[in-house]
Amino acid sequence: MRLRRNSKRKVSKMNTEIQNLIDHPEAIRETLNTAQLDRLIRKCFCVHGLTLQMQYSVSLGGRFNEPRFNAENADDVTACAGIFSSVLRKCQIGTFSQHIEWTEADGFKVWFQLDLRYEHFNGGSNGMTVAEFRFENGKWSKSNFKGEDEPER
Repeated sequence: MRLRRNSKRKVSKMNTEIQNLIDHPEAIRETLNTAQLDRLIRKCFCVHGLTLQMQYSVSLGGRFNEPRFNAENADDVTACAGIFSSVLRKCQIGTFSQHIEWTEADGFKVWFQLDLRYEHFNGGSNGMTVAEFRFENGKWSKSNFKGEDEPER
């Protein structure tokens, strides 16, 4: 019975930490070091004139009302889609798959895929993963992106 009580306390503490980010979205920037994340995301898009204004939030959702981390750029970036801009009606950058958790031992851990979502001018929509991002031990890392095997400049 004692193990169960401790287990419930740990879940309760995790829920409290995540609920704090939901209730105080201004705390996300410092708690999850999103300034570093902004720099990593900008490096994915080497388009002159593209200014990304990423907005980050934590919410509860899905079938099981689980915690969710969201990274979105509300602006339409169709004008920066090069030769594809003539066939796209809308093009946005945002979260596709994601996970956020908190433990006493490790603090916050976040994982998400950043996607490019687009709509064709004649109907239909789709998307593609641009990169995956992971937050552990207070730092962000990026993987599964074009040029991953090339040295940083």
